[in-house]
Amino acid sequence: MISWPITEPVLVDKALMLRPWHLDDVNSVYEICQDPAIQEFTTVPVPYTREIADFWIRSSPQKYLERDKISLAGIRNGEIVLSVSIHGIHEFDHVGEIGYWVSPNARGEGLAALAVKMISDFGFAIGFRRLFAITLPDNLASQKSLINAGFELETVLRDRMTRRNGTQANAVVFAKFPDVKITD
Repeated sequence: MISWPITEPVLVDKALMLRPWHLDDVNSVYEICQDPAIQEFTTVPVPYTREIADFWIRSSPQKYLERDKISLAGIRNGEIVLSVSIHGIHEFDHVGEIGYWVSPNARGEGLAALAVKMISDFGFAIGFRRLFAITLPDNLASQKSLINAGFELETVLRDRMTRRNGTQANAVVFAKFPDVKITD
């Protein structure tokens, strides 16, 4: 059973804070999601409007209460630098999918790997038994982040994803499981 906390978590590391989304985050999310790499490698709608950002942020607390999604803003030095979530949750099976994007000005610093590790540790602590992430084959930076967060390459699914131009692409699947505790 997943022990779902009543309130959305705040997770803190010395380099990063993950907190619930606030209504005053709309403009930052809108600006960050204009980035061509985010639009290419994630499923954010294109074009990405302020209305979409507003709806996404406003719906986040409800999705949490419905046990459908844990979505957190990554804050460094008071600035939003990333988004990380556990979504596509199958509570009965204790499984969820990790998703994230990183602001262009914060890439290459290991923050994605840190955020993924932080939310994964939280997920395992409340009862998830399997977390996975899917990337496009050419998203090597995301794959590196997942590996650095302790995920392992699990498989490649042929023609599993549709690119924005309508062509099919393989999906590279990574997975992580909670640490096994050996007791005497």
